[in-house]
Amino acid sequence: MGSIIEESLELRGIQPYDAVEDIVAMARAKSRLSADDAMALAVEETRRFRDGE
Repeated sequence: MGSIIEESLELRGIQPYDAVEDIVAMARAKSRLSADDAMALAVEETRRFRDGE
């Protein structure tokens, strides 16, 4: 069942889990932020977006 779902997602252009994991790892390496700083930035940006700025 899982392989059918994964295949369907790939057909629709949605990245498989392994590819997404690689993309996230590259983003983390390029950002040079600590985990705490990355979380703080994510929270700040989410709040800013939700406030409509």
